[in-house]
Amino acid sequence: MQDVDKIIQSLNRSGSVSGTQLGQDLSVSRVAVQKKIQALLDLGLPVTATPGVGYTLESGVSLLEADRIAQSIVPASASLIGAIDVMQSTESTNSYLLSKPIEVGRASVCVAEAQTAGRGRRGNDWQSAPYRNVMLSLSWGFDHWPATITGLSLAVGLVVCEYLNLQYNIGATIKWPNDLLVGDEKLGGILVDVSGESSGACHVVVGLGLNVHQPDWSTQEDYRWQDMSTLGVKVDRNVLIGELVSVLSAMLSEFAKHGFSPLIERWNSLSSYANKEIRILSSDEQVIGRMVGVDETGALLVDVSGELRRFDDSSVSVRLL
Repeated sequence: MQDVDKIIQSLNRSGSVSGTQLGQDLSVSRVAVQKKIQALLDLGLPVTATPGVGYTLESGVSLLEADRIAQSIVPASASLIGAIDVMQSTESTNSYLLSKPIEVGRASVCVAEAQTAGRGRRGNDWQSAPYRNVMLSLSWGFDHWPATITGLSLAVGLVVCEYLNLQYNIGATIKWPNDLLVGDEKLGGILVDVSGESSGACHVVVGLGLNVHQPDWSTQEDYRWQDMSTLGVKVDRNVLIGELVSVLSAMLSEFAKHGFSPLIERWNSLSSYANKEIRILSSDEQVIGRMVGVDETGALLVDVSGELRRFDDSSVSVRLL
């Protein structure tokens, strides 16, 4: 077990833990303990030091464990899920799985406590506090290209949103094409990476970033986030990830057979901007209209002065007026 795991387990005891005790737990000197504590602080872990008392880790920090995630997978989905990799830190969980073999009809999973180069849509960074949130990627192979990749991204958002509302009753909605909102604040985001030959198999990596406990550390003034902790929901991240992997793998298995069409009404019912006036910004135009819904490919349908316009470029920006 890595030293960081041992330190967190020691600090998760009730109350404070002395430097002497940590040194005994790790079989290192007090100076080495101080260096390791500093490394945790550099990762963003909320550790406080009180002279004469010891070190205290803010409550709510726990470790991700592959065995515990596997135990939380729904039995009906167990045969669809293969390897589960848990990493202390990686550049990007999506990039990690893209570098690995991808199996048709079977998922591989990667979760990380911290990402150094997390990616969002349109080239944006994904900011997430280490050891507190969900940074999850799941790979899946299709034996041929799905009819719609946009629809696949929407389907991911749909099943995650439905799961969160069913389990935790948080009133989450979906913002086209891949954000999860509570009110007008961002709870999570989805990034789908695709590779393969157009005439052959299609390899997909689905990335999900979900705010479980996100301290107010963002430097972006226009970034409005929400997290499950603020909503009054306490979750075990291992259980949460195991159940999310279950619903995602089951959806991907069905998507391979039926595509997005059977999910249209469910998606529209959870749309954040349904029947609202929106602004759509692309590289060459700005359009204002009323959001109608999505079609069988996942394209956005907008009523623009009585004309039904269709937008299938997921790189556009969609905002409420």
